[in-house]
Amino acid sequence: MTTRHAPDDCSTSLTLLQRARDGNADGWQQLVQVYGPTVYSWARQCGCQEADAADVVQDTFASVANALEDFDAQRTGATFRGWLWTIARNKVRDQARNASRQPPVVGGTDANLALQRVAQGQPPSSLEVDLSGARRRLVKLMEQDFDPRSWRMFWESTVIGRSPEDVAAEMEVSKWAVYKARARVLQRLKQRLEGLE
Repeated sequence: MTTRHAPDDCSTSLTLLQRARDGNADGWQQLVQVYGPTVYSWARQCGCQEADAADVVQDTFASVANALEDFDAQRTGATFRGWLWTIARNKVRDQARNASRQPPVVGGTDANLALQRVAQGQPPSSLEVDLSGARRRLVKLMEQDFDPRSWRMFWESTVIGRSPEDVAAEMEVSKWAVYKARARVLQRLKQRLEGLE
């Protein structure tokens, strides 16, 4: 029986987190590739310039690397997204403090409003937007795990919605080859997206 979680119960793939915790270089790289754009977006929405937002991403994931072992996804109310936002928010604040030591620049009301968002308890983007982006990036990374023909059979028959028979005819394989490729990809996809509900 599959247990359904509320959308914010678990905000990242549990298998991806475990691979990163175990020191798996590919797992860590994928974690950064999946969630780095989210952190960058948060930093930009909080008023950071492009270069500063890139620094926030780097500093955030340096802290994540040092503390990932301590993150407890089983703790009530704990989500990776919330934990990541807390770290990123602190790095944005650090950027703002560092910037305040520099000669003043024109920032105006927009810059002040953006910095006020940093004080908010929640990330500046919605859970749905963040998870949708994370899912897209994770699926794109998964494509590398399969040979191009298998991925195409999966993509055409599952995502695009073409019939397995049509895909098989076009690719000059049996319809069972399409079903088999689709099942393999879906099984791996289910494992990787575990927890991204």
